[in-house]
Amino acid sequence: MKKNIESEFSNYLNDIVNMEFEKSMDYITPEFFEIIPKAQLITVLEQTFNNPAMEFEIIDPKVIAVEDAEQIESKYYALLTYSSEMNIKINSDLEETETQTANRLSLTKASFDQTFGAENVSYNKDTEVYNIYAKKDAYAISENGETNWKFLVIEKSQKAILERILPKTLTDRL
Repeated sequence: MKKNIESEFSNYLNDIVNMEFEKSMDYITPEFFEIIPKAQLITVLEQTFNNPAMEFEIIDPKVIAVEDAEQIESKYYALLTYSSEMNIKINSDLEETETQTANRLSLTKASFDQTFGAENVSYNKDTEVYNIYAKKDAYAISENGETNWKFLVIEKSQKAILERILPKTLTDRL
C-alpha cells in the first residue's frame, strides 16, 4: 500500500514538473475542486510556470516518507512527506538603480526565507537564481485504503480549505 501511494504521488509530482497540469488534476482529491474549480487551479499553475517575469523550475521531487493509513469514517488517510528543489529567477524588465535591485532581491529573499525557512533558501548572484529546498506534507486519501489514492497538499495558510475536506481529527494535528 505505501509503495502504491508513493508511486501515485510521484506520478502526480512528475506531471507538475512536466507541466502536464490537466493530467495532474487526476491525483487531487475531488472535494478540493468543490472549493477551487479545476479550471481555476490549472490556470494558476499555467500562470506560475509560464510567467515571463519569473523562471520557475522544480528539480528532483521525491517522497521521503509515507505513514500507515488510518481509517476515519468511510475513508483511509495516510500522511506523506515529500521534498523538491525549486530554482526561481525573477526577471525584472524595469530600469532599476543598484539600490532598488538590492532592495528587491532582499525583499524577495526575506519572503522566501519566511515561507521555506532561511536555511532552505540560497541565492546565486552570478545566475540571479534562488534555489529553494522545500519539504511539505500531503494526505493520501482512498475509499478502500488500497488503490486509487488522491492527494491533498497541506498548506498551513489554507487551513480553512483543509478543514472543509479533512476530518477534524486530522486538521487538529496541523
